[in-house]
Amino acid sequence: MNKNRNEQDNRWYEITLKDQSSRIVKGQQSIPAIKRKYKGKIRSIRRITLQGLRNRPKEKLGEYIAFLDLEYNTGDQNAYPTEIISVGLLIVERKSLTEKESYYSLVRPKINTVLNPYCQELTGLKQVEVDHAPDFGTVFGEVMKLYRRWNIRQTFVFGNADKPVFLDNLRLYQGGDELERIGESMRDLSQSLFFTLFEKEGSLSLEKTSRILDVSVDGEIHHALNDARLLFLCYRAVVKGEIPSDRLSMARDELLIREAYHRGRRFEEPKSGMSQEKKEEALLLIDEMLRSVKTESLKEKGKLLALCDDILLVTGERPRFQKEYFHWI
Repeated sequence: MNKNRNEQDNRWYEITLKDQSSRIVKGQQSIPAIKRKYKGKIRSIRRITLQGLRNRPKEKLGEYIAFLDLEYNTGDQNAYPTEIISVGLLIVERKSLTEKESYYSLVRPKINTVLNPYCQELTGLKQVEVDHAPDFGTVFGEVMKLYRRWNIRQTFVFGNADKPVFLDNLRLYQGGDELERIGESMRDLSQSLFFTLFEKEGSLSLEKTSRILDVSVDGEIHHALNDARLLFLCYRAVVKGEIPSDRLSMARDELLIREAYHRGRRFEEPKSGMSQEKKEEALLLIDEMLRSVKTESLKEKGKLLALCDDILLVTGERPRFQKEYFHWI
């Protein structure tokens, strides 16, 4: 009985939902609960191993694989669609994990033509740049040539947004079947990377994942080619087992603190009505708590930070200790 239980506990399953997001669960007994939680939303369930990134079937990946990143101008679902404004592509030899070719281009949107302020701040792109960029058909015609030349069968992306945005843009621009196959071949690595590092379900930003793995690129993030290359470097570090143990240990500790922090938080928005005198007393109490309360328990540290931020919210201030104390996560 114990043997069967151990075998079951060592089974891991990847649940792919119809919105292209995925969930990783441990143990076959988790599947009925997942089916109830995501009733009618599950696309597939398959068993994976802890070293799933290493053990992808070679015939599925082919000799070369692609790492893709898209930047887009988010829109109002009722008025303007979210449209791709830049694409970065990195072609990599699967066996040696060496770069073979790269591609980058801006894309001129068709309907949602005015970059919103958030998009401009995030990407650093200027309106005049996208106004003079080639259109979707021209850019992805070039992308398709690269896929044919290198016989790409698998595309890795980071996060669950690129694939649906790409497929939506295909429908908007009436792209062909070949481009649709590229979209269908996209696989989100964010949860797989997180799972390999922390052995639990979740995800981090690409920036934080790269920080833990101690990899970086020249240039700014949220540049499509830089992000595609950064994703490749994260993937390569994990597949080759080049994971800095000291950074990973600190990140795992911090994750436990963060989980306790989020469970411990009770307030979401700043409150009003506290006098300035009482507010100053509360701030002094926070300082005293942080100086005086000593604990080796990571969970207790998380609870303490949650309490401090809740006190800040009661005084009318914004919470700040999550940002101040969490570096890796």
